[in-house]
Amino acid sequence: MDTARLEGLGLQVREDVAGTEAVLDLESSPLVNPVTKAFIAEVTFQVMGDRLIPISPAAVVGLAPILIGALSDVADIEALLSDAFNEHIFHVQRRSAELQVLGLSPRVDADTLELTTDVVEGDLSVLLAADRLGNFRIARVQRDKVDVAGGAGHTLELSEFRERAALTGYLAALLGEPASRPQPTPTGLMRFSDIVEKFGAESLVPPRSSLELLAQLQVEGRPYRFAAARVAGRTFRGLLAGAQGKVWAGRFELDEFPGIVRMVASLLKVRPEAVRLVGPDAPQE
Repeated sequence: MDTARLEGLGLQVREDVAGTEAVLDLESSPLVNPVTKAFIAEVTFQVMGDRLIPISPAAVVGLAPILIGALSDVADIEALLSDAFNEHIFHVQRRSAELQVLGLSPRVDADTLELTTDVVEGDLSVLLAADRLGNFRIARVQRDKVDVAGGAGHTLELSEFRERAALTGYLAALLGEPASRPQPTPTGLMRFSDIVEKFGAESLVPPRSSLELLAQLQVEGRPYRFAAARVAGRTFRGLLAGAQGKVWAGRFELDEFPGIVRMVASLLKVRPEAVRLVGPDAPQE
């Protein structure tokens, strides 16, 4: 990028070992850190081709890059940066409220403004972190306070979970249990056949009521869990997890769902005869 073009936009340009950096002076219209109430009077960008990528201070790292070609003066940069920063704060506030509804405690780092929360269920502890657009990912997984390799990186949509139990159940199914660990016998579970027997197959489920199902399977001797949760109407969110974690996750329509056995067989590319549904108290090989 032409240095003169950047300087013409009101940026201070300097060369660094990592490349070209451009500094924006915000003294006249600083951003405000909502946690510390401190002013952010200067922002440093890394110049990458035709983009300005915020790299300092920590509170702006991760905001959307700014396309240089669309800029006419420094006011354009200030406006785009302010819009992106305020959008991030909006997502922090929105997601914090959703976490509180689920009975979880939101944390916002004073420097980075990153939103995180801990989801603890038994010996399983999952750290969730939100990006600048409010999208959550699993940042760390621990069992008995020991890091679990391969657990981080999965993403999830928080708004699909209406209560804490739904979220913890999803995470437990997603992350699974090590094959070598004895499987505890779940408590408080009901078989769906018990519900049908007591209420009848013609009973109706209201359009927006929650509905979650969990099935344990063995496929060629290996344990798997299939979980499904109603999103709305006849749309469900599904998850298949094995001993090493998530195998598949996605949405499906009830009318198009082929059944658990056929679905799992298709995902794992095995014959349906190789898939066996087992009860919650069946031994896992």
